[in-house]
Amino acid sequence: MRLQSWTSMAVIIPLLVAPGAWAQDASTLRICLVPAAVEGGNSAAAEAVKAAFTSFLAGPSLSSQALTAPLVSQARLEAKQADCPFILITSLKVVSKSSGGGMLGRVAAGVARQGVQEAGLPGGSVAGRIAGTAANEALQQATSSFAGTIRNRDELTLGYRLESVDGKVLVDRKEKRSATADGEDLLAPLARTASERIVEAAMKRAP
Repeated sequence: MRLQSWTSMAVIIPLLVAPGAWAQDASTLRICLVPAAVEGGNSAAAEAVKAAFTSFLAGPSLSSQALTAPLVSQARLEAKQADCPFILITSLKVVSKSSGGGMLGRVAAGVARQGVQEAGLPGGSVAGRIAGTAANEALQQATSSFAGTIRNRDELTLGYRLESVDGKVLVDRKEKRSATADGEDLLAPLARTASERIVEAAMKRAP
């Protein structure tokens, strides 16, 4: 009976490992996120950027880690201490091109959730969807808050630079998108496109 009991435990224990345990695997592509530099110091925008990239940079062989150092020079050191092979530096700028009232934007904030769904969330596999569920919920909450500040015709510019731990720049781009309605989610579509380019560049550089 004792032998049978230990045999059963040997089978059960691996099944109890947390779903996120794969993130510690050496084969996982890991990207560290520097706190976003947002013009005007909008904390809601900074959180939205972090949530967006955390959501999209997730999967069975991909993970991200948020750094805490606000200065890029210190973030690079933090990434090295965390043994992170890549760092992602982002910036966000919103140019207001309308004089619409604040109330309309707040009422239209619910539209942001629909925008997130239309932008497409990471998935494609059962493991990817499970691992990304919490991040997707955070993305919806953060982008809903940020999208409530967007007005029709506002222009958002997302800058992103991916560096290897040795300082080589792998991607350095800026993308723009203009709102066609109050409360439109401009960030999620841009972050998704950026994430595709970032992962492609990182995979080419990874050993």
